[in-house]
Amino acid sequence: MTTIAETAGVGNRTPSGATEMVKFHVSLNVSDLPRSLAFYRALLGEAAVKSYADYAKFELEEPPLVLSLKPQRAVKGGPLNHLGLRVKSMEELLTVQRRLEEAGYRPSRQDDVRCCYAHQTKFWVADPDDTLWEVYLLHGDFERWGEGGKIGLMLPSLKALGWFGSLRRALSKPFLKWGGDRGRRQGVSSDVSA
Repeated sequence: MTTIAETAGVGNRTPSGATEMVKFHVSLNVSDLPRSLAFYRALLGEAAVKSYADYAKFELEEPPLVLSLKPQRAVKGGPLNHLGLRVKSMEELLTVQRRLEEAGYRPSRQDDVRCCYAHQTKFWVADPDDTLWEVYLLHGDFERWGEGGKIGLMLPSLKALGWFGSLRRALSKPFLKWGGDRGRRQGVSSDVSA
């Protein structure tokens, strides 16, 4: 599989030393990945460090930010997929997890997971408005999108939302109107992958 990065000269690797600092992580759903890559490259003044047909990632030192882009339709409320915080050590990860548990929140842990072209240990937690947060320790890059089924990779984030939060998120996706034009009436896309 040819990646967007191979044609753009990107190495598809997390930069050396990037995990030595705490960085905020934002993941956005985008409707057109190549167009979004061009926009964020212009906005941020840097090229993506990872760029595949199904995922892209920018890694900034100033401001300390990890921005990932996922080509899928936005859900109600806009294009935000989730927010995140990448920590430097397992101790930091456990400290944040304990702090949230003591405050009454339910982090959902994933140990030694491979997803989004990365090998990580992390947990998911939802804020009071069901915004998903991913707090993670990056162990290294991974050559594929993920390992195991996508459902298994999604379960911890759905568990963090709880049953009602997961249902609200699922129901916020636009329903398609099926007809002779396969859902394209009134500007509704027939793309059901998301």
